[in-house]
Amino acid sequence: MKLRELFFPYDHRPEHNKALDGLRGWAVLLVLFGHATNQGLSPWLDGYFLSRGKLGVYLFFIISAYLLDKQIIQVWQQGKGNWNYWRYYIGRRVMRIFPPFLLALITFRLMNEAGYKVVIREWSHVWEHLALMRGDHIFWSIPTEFRYYLISPLLLWICLLLFKLQGSNTVRFFTAIIFATIFINHFNELPRHSTLRYLGIFAIGTLIAAFETLYKDAFQKAIQSSWLTNILVLAMGLFIGWGWASDDFTHSNVYIPAAILWGILLLASFQEGAWRKFLSFRPFRFIGAISYSLYLFHIPVLMWIKSLGLSNAIALPAFLSLSIAVAALLHLLVERPALSLVKK
Repeated sequence: MKLRELFFPYDHRPEHNKALDGLRGWAVLLVLFGHATNQGLSPWLDGYFLSRGKLGVYLFFIISAYLLDKQIIQVWQQGKGNWNYWRYYIGRRVMRIFPPFLLALITFRLMNEAGYKVVIREWSHVWEHLALMRGDHIFWSIPTEFRYYLISPLLLWICLLLFKLQGSNTVRFFTAIIFATIFINHFNELPRHSTLRYLGIFAIGTLIAAFETLYKDAFQKAIQSSWLTNILVLAMGLFIGWGWASDDFTHSNVYIPAAILWGILLLASFQEGAWRKFLSFRPFRFIGAISYSLYLFHIPVLMWIKSLGLSNAIALPAFLSLSIAVAALLHLLVERPALSLVKK
């Protein structure tokens, strides 16, 4: 198998949107730039959009919900939602998440033993994270997202049972979930790794999937329209201005506005033009392909680089280059072999 096929295994599929790979790449780059800025490696980014790593995680949630729920809707439309499919679905989710996750937890624990200030201070914390009972530091997003993998089919099954996945009712159902999440977050301070806390973000990704699969003609008209280009420019401007004007993206008040803006940028990735070409740039797509390992393992690299006492001009590129190299290796040696164990 060619190296290109190892990192871009779906390029042969005509329905594959290559720009989404690049969008995922930028999601993880926001996280890397954010943590590098927090550790003093890129002070010139402090106070700007590129240092808002939390927004990158919200984008991951949107993309995951969109891709998985689009697949589920299509499977039910084709009448293929039998036990074999769900066994494959669960197997893929488990083998996609947990082998790199376990390795990352052990790495963090060993680094803590070696004197680096990272989380996972006790071996018992490894088990608690694997059991999705904890979500320390970067690991908060793993239980949050994995639980949605289990909740999402149930929500779509309700739409199938009650509405036969009729477009208008399905859209209303997930819109109601968004408003319910806003209401719940307003009156409750849910745990940081609670899926319910971010359910509205996931629901926006699901709405885009429902729009594409249940309103195919309207979806095609939307991505070919000039107004989408104008809204894309507006969304980018709002994001950049917002990133400069505010430094708190953890409050529940920002979840839905941020998710809506990301949803616009995701939708615009289907439209031919400069944005799609930018995201389809192969280096961005490559980073997107290794984004999970890059997310899990960049902190150990960051803390080691910081301990060397290098100048920022050297430390930042060294951190980015080494993190990408480690992630690419782990993608080939851990992620892909684990996924290959799951057979259709």
